[in-house]
Parts: sequence; structure tokens; C-alpha cells
Amino acid sequence: MNLPRQGISRHAGVLLLAASIPLLLWQALPANQLTLPPPVFLAIHSLMEVFAVIVAALIFITGHGTPEAMRSSRSLALGCAFLAVALFDTLHFLSYAGMPDMISPSSPHKSILFWLCGRLAAGIGLLAYVLLPEIPPSRLPASRYGWAVILLVVATLSYGLLAVPETIPAMYVTGQGLTPFKVALEWGVFGLYLAVALLLYLRRARITHCDFESFMLAVLLMAAAELFFIVYVEVSSTASLLGHIYKVFAYYFLYRAIYAEAVNRPFRQMRHMLTHDDLTGLPNRTAFSERLNEFIGRDRDESASCAVLLLDLDHFQNVNDTLGHEHGDLLLVAVAGRIRTSLPKAAFFARFSGDEFVVLLENAAIEQARHVGQTLLQSMEREFDLGNDRLGISVSIGIVTYPGDGESASVLMRYADLALHRAKSAGRNRLRVFSRDLSEEIQRRVQLEVRLKHALERGEFVLHYQPKLEISTGHLTGWEALLRWQSAELGAVSPEEFIPIAEHTGLILPIGDWVLREACRQMRAWLDAGLMAGTMAVNLSTRQFRQKDLADEISTALRDTGLAASDLELEITESSIMDNLATAATVLAELERLGLRIAVDDFGTGYSSLSYLKSFPLHCLKIDRSFIRDIPGDENDTAIVRTVIALAGNLGLTVVAEGVETDAQLAYLRANHCDQAQGYLFSRPLPPDECVRLMRAGLRRVAA
Repeated sequence: MNLPRQGISRHAGVLLLAASIPLLLWQALPANQLTLPPPVFLAIHSLMEVFAVIVAALIFITGHGTPEAMRSSRSLALGCAFLAVALFDTLHFLSYAGMPDMISPSSPHKSILFWLCGRLAAGIGLLAYVLLPEIPPSRLPASRYGWAVILLVVATLSYGLLAVPETIPAMYVTGQGLTPFKVALEWGVFGLYLAVALLLYLRRARITHCDFESFMLAVLLMAAAELFFIVYVEVSSTASLLGHIYKVFAYYFLYRAIYAEAVNRPFRQMRHMLTHDDLTGLPNRTAFSERLNEFIGRDRDESASCAVLLLDLDHFQNVNDTLGHEHGDLLLVAVAGRIRTSLPKAAFFARFSGDEFVVLLENAAIEQARHVGQTLLQSMEREFDLGNDRLGISVSIGIVTYPGDGESASVLMRYADLALHRAKSAGRNRLRVFSRDLSEEIQRRVQLEVRLKHALERGEFVLHYQPKLEISTGHLTGWEALLRWQSAELGAVSPEEFIPIAEHTGLILPIGDWVLREACRQMRAWLDAGLMAGTMAVNLSTRQFRQKDLADEISTALRDTGLAASDLELEITESSIMDNLATAATVLAELERLGLRIAVDDFGTGYSSLSYLKSFPLHCLKIDRSFIRDIPGDENDTAIVRTVIALAGNLGLTVVAEGVETDAQLAYLRANHCDQAQGYLFSRPLPPDECVRLMRAGLRRVAA
């Protein structure tokens, strides 16, 4: 496995630090020190010092050049110190023997003076960085002018050292080596660096906005460099060269710790913003996809596996609609926190979209995934305390496993979504594990989706019409237009199969518009033929009902076909109305102004709130076939049907029973004063020609 570049650099630094011990033992004996030719040493020394000066300047720029919001007293102090280091190191290599004279002759003594000044400045700066608190510069206005003070101090001290270096005791004697005074000062600098390293370790929790490990390496390498400058005999010896090499590496790691960290920080922050959700702070879809792809892309043995749990909050839209988006956001944050605490520590948890979350369990089998899923379902049973409100909400979960269910992230997420859909369609607040039958279902779904895109332009859709009768008289009261699809490749496709796909893909909008116009055209044709057809009922999908210009589209269809608004009835499901109450009120009011009849389809299968019945302009309730199927034998269904009929009567609404198939059902409905009925007892949905024959011949089933 490849290590990151930063990890490789740190390993190299640790090895270099460890190598300093045998190198020092080797160079501690003067006989082992080799002397380089002065021109060669001067060239190498100059290159290394130029590098050191550049790094010191970068550290100064980092402390003073970053945006004020990111600065601190700590970074300003270190920057000022390394401005002094850059200046002293420049004068150090310019004062070396062999370099042009500045004010006084260049010499090892003068060069060593500037060297020691630079090392002391670096040590003091590092010590300040470790000890000073993170105080914003706005609280210390004078600190921003520290660089000017440093320039003044360095200029004054440097001029004195350049003009009269002999006022300082000798540091180096040719032929004898370093003086005791110089060695003592080097030991003092060495002790200063060790003290910085010790304090850095003790205060590591308080050191922020830097790479701690690189910072520690830099300080220790500086200390090691000082030891080489204690043992060398000749200025151009290998001991002196090793000291400079260690100083260069120390500066490199200081650059990594301070400068590179400051430069990379905004990019890391940007990266965090791109891969994390602002509201919950969780990783987002992008981060999750990267993590899942990373797991799948690793070289693994055949026994390695992972599980993905896709979670969706049940009826979350109701919270936004009734309490507002602020409460919805608070609930999302609370849900995210509870899920996080209910997961194993190793689980990767992300917000996938809106009210969807996703969990990755690495190296987990299906049994563990099931257990985690059940734990999550149980954790959601407790209500959430949101200030003055207590809210309860459940989740539905779809589970897939790798590699059993798929070998790519896109396939796994598609299957997880399908399993989640199954959990919701099964009643919500439960989990479903993906299986092969779902795989076959999704392949079928893809086939249908591809062919559905071209079905309208190929003329593969037709409308069949099912009659509605008045129960008390047996008279025809109208028709319901029902869509049928005869695919050239797939044959007859059930509406229960292709309508949800059309809804999901948005194809329901052009298809729904065609159904509306074709039904209006057909009704106009029947009326023109003198047939007593009653009214034409057309089902509106949820997506159609959400259209802002729905009333305009219907008005245009009526005008183009010449059909009166009173001849058209729109059937809207209860769930469509409750999906967004504010929008529903506006749309229904616009449709009423057109003079249309509005029927609530599948009544009783959606929400328990009945307040919308008195608030909205409705004309008809259609009792869902699921309640009609078992009457009069089922006591619960008979009670529900009887209650709905009474409720509709009290509100002045027409009530229609769907799916009537037996005489016993019809007798019960008649006895309880149900207004209308439709179902196979009277007629199946018919093509237009058969509808005409039926209207001319008259219905055979008379409710007498």
C-alpha cells in the first residue's frame, strides 16, 4: 500500500533524526572529520543558506500575509522572529570567508556571530509560538507592526557586528578550532531547542493550525544541527557540512508545519464544504460515494464484504408543511444525531439527500446489517424534543450488500433505493433487504422506462372508459377515463406497472396532458352524436396537481375540444391533496372557478385528517375498492363504508363506491344510501366503440 507524500516525508525525517546519533559519534573524533576544498564548501554552503533564507521569509509572510481572520498573536510572533532569522542568515553567508567584504573583512568569526544571532532568534520565535495563546490580532493592534521593530533591532545589531566584530570574544581560531565561548553558546542554543521540544510536547493539545509532527521534527533536527556545530574543528569540515544539512532539513519540516499548513488550510476547508452537509455536519453524497468506491476499489480477498443501509424519513414533508422548514431542519439535525449514536463506531454515516441518510458498514455481513437496521428502527420510536414541540417520525430502510448484490457503487445504490421503495410500499417504518426478485424487477423497470419514453409519439396509448351508475335508478351518470398501454415490444402493460414509472420519471406530465385532451375530445364527440354520456372523469397524477399552470392547461384543453367545464370531473387522490395543503388550496380554488367538478379518489387510504373536506371546494368522494371488497361480510369495512357515506351526505358531497363486483355489495350500498357505483358488476373498462353500443343499448344491470 502506498503511503501519502506527507507520511513519506515524516518517515524520512525520523530516519534522519535517528541517523544523527551515529553521525555525531563518528564526527566527534577530529580525526574522522574530512575537510572540503574552500570553494566547494562555499558553493554548497551558499546554496543551503539561500534555501534557509527563503523558508524563513515564507514563514514571515505566512504570519503577516494571511487574512486577518486567520492570524493570531502566535503566528505573528513566529513570523517576526523568522524575519530576523532570514536577515541574520543572509548576513551569515555573506560574511563567510571568501565572500566580498561588508564594512569589515569577511571572516569565520563574523560569520559565526550572525549564525548564532539567527539561531537564537529562531529559538526565541519557536518558544513564543509554543507559549503564546491564540489571540486574534484585533485584540493586540500594536502586534501588526512588530516587523518594523524587528527591522530596527536587526539593523542596529547587524551594523555593530559588521563594523566592529572584534568587540565580541573570538568564536573561532584558525588551526585550533572553536573557542570555549562559542561552544558554550552553542550548548545554550541546543538547550533552548530542547526546552522548546519539551514544551511543545507538554502543550500539544493547545497547538493548533500547524502540523504538530512536522513541527516537532523541525525543532529536534535544529537541536541535532547544533551538536554538529559544537564538534567541528575546521569551518569547511564534514561536521560543519552535516550541521548545515540538518539545519536545511529542519527548515524544510518547519515549512511543512507552518507555511504548508497555512496554505493548505483554505483548500481543506473548501474540500470539507464540498464533501459535508452544512445543516447536519455529516458527510454528504459525494463523500459517501468516494468512501464506497474506495472500499470497492481496494484489493481484497473474496470474503471481504460491506453493507449499505439507505434510510428515508416517513412523511417528512408533512413536518415542513405544517410546522415550517425551520422545524424541519431542527428535526433533521436531531434525527442525524440519534442515528449517529445508534450506529457502531466504525460505521460511515452520511446525509444522502433531503430527508435521506445512508450508512456504510465495512466488513459486515447481512446479519449485522439487519441488526443495525433494527436498532435504528427502535431508536426512532422515541419522540424528538424540539423546543416547545415533541415530534415523532419513523424511517424506512433499504439494505444491500457487496459483493453479493452488486460490484459497483452505482448498482448498489440503485438496488438500495429499490429495497427502500419496497419498505415504503409495504407500510413504512420497516426495513427490506434487496433480493434477486427485486433485481429482475429493476431490469423490467428499466425496460419499461426506455420504451415509455417513446410510447406517446408512437401512438401506443389508448383510453378505455368505465361507466358510473346511479344506484337508486341504474341510470348512467358518467364515465371514468382509464389509460391503457399496448407496447409494440412488451405487449399489454398494466397501469399499475407503468404509471409509477411515469410519475417517477416525469413522463406523466405529457402523458397526463394527452389523456386529458383525448378524454375531452371523446366526450365532445359523444355529445355531438346525441348520446347521454353524463360527465367525463379524468385522473390527475400528483405531479400534474403540483403544476402551477394546471388551471390554464385544463382551460386550454376545454377550449380546444369545445367541451363545457361542467362536463368534466377531475379525480385527485387524497395523498396528492395532503402532500402540500397550501398549494392544494390554491389549485383547487382555481379549478373551481373554471366550473369543474372535483372528486377525491381512493378516499380513506391516505391521511386521517378530515379537515380538508370542509376547507376545500370538493364535490365527490370515491370510496376505495379495498373497503368495498369484503362488504358486507367484514364488520370493519362495513362500518367504514357506512361512516363515509354518512359523512359525505352531511357535507353535501356525492359518494361513489369503486370496485363493486357482487349483488351483495350493491345491496349493502343501496341500503346505506350510497349515491353512485362503478365496477365489474356493471361493466369493465371499454374501448370507445363498445361504450357507444352500451349507451345506445342501455345498461342491463338495473338497480331495482
